[in-house]
Amino acid sequence: MAFAPPISVVVPMRNAAPWLPPLLAALVREWHTGFELIAIDDASSDGSDALLQRLCAHWPQERWQLIRAGGRGVSAARNAGVAASRAPLIALLDADDRPLPGRLSLPLQAFARYPHLSHVHGGWWRCDDAGRHQQAVRPWQEGAGFSWRSFMQHKAVLPSAWTVRRDALLAVGGFDPQLRHSEDVDLLLRLAAAGHEGAWIEQELVRYRLHGANASSRTKAQLQGLLAVMEHHLEAVAASEPGWARSQRYDTTTWASWQAWSDGAPDLALQLLHQALEDCPYPLPRRPVHYLEVFARSCARIGQRFDAEALQASRFWRQAQDLLLAR
Repeated sequence: MAFAPPISVVVPMRNAAPWLPPLLAALVREWHTGFELIAIDDASSDGSDALLQRLCAHWPQERWQLIRAGGRGVSAARNAGVAASRAPLIALLDADDRPLPGRLSLPLQAFARYPHLSHVHGGWWRCDDAGRHQQAVRPWQEGAGFSWRSFMQHKAVLPSAWTVRRDALLAVGGFDPQLRHSEDVDLLLRLAAAGHEGAWIEQELVRYRLHGANASSRTKAQLQGLLAVMEHHLEAVAASEPGWARSQRYDTTTWASWQAWSDGAPDLALQLLHQALEDCPYPLPRRPVHYLEVFARSCARIGQRFDAEALQASRFWRQAQDLLLAR
């Protein structure tokens, strides 16, 4: 009988040689699930493709395949992996992240228990470059969900912790290859708009590695990409519900301002604050208080210490306050 995997693990990679040995070792712990691995080499220059072939040489041939994608970006690479997959379920996994026990078995159980679901998503650990845990991210504890409105408010998605039915991915056209950032946010919003239901697996499924080589280091492009995706999808309600659309713009752009500040880009943070204030729903006296609340809440979410007194004594805060209190 031909091998029929229940789940395909789609791993795009570019210059991922340092991460492949621990990634594959972790996947072997899930061998009992019967997964197939589809690795897509997106024009690596560090020998990632040859390394993967050596590491998988002892695997049965039907359990893995390597595709060379030609450097068209992560969205196109993932789409190529989905197209080549044989399983009804797609477990997305970035090469520099590391799956935890249950990364594949828990989604399989969830889909078996709730066959109406189109996708399931677990929590994740934020980790340093060495893979050491820093903070658990559990978006369900903050009320994040997968309806269009709920997801627009929270935008909580990490591909490496996300498992999607193959037919649902194909039905909405997969990842948008034109997007270089927030392609995951865009895809989930399109799934939600098309009526595909999702649910949380309330457990951490992956270690999300934060290091200089991944997209989070490209702060300006990443945040501009997120805001552009949000604006595109808000067009669906901007005319009929302008107040709600404005509140989503304000909340997302103030969060982006915090992210820029957190990443050491204060000038960008001020630019984003200025942009956010175009949609600010609060009176002048409330604005600085709310902005501080955004900073405190966002720092707490990732386990980052927040010193309100130090912030308020900084040059950045004086400039931010001038913007916040401008009539």
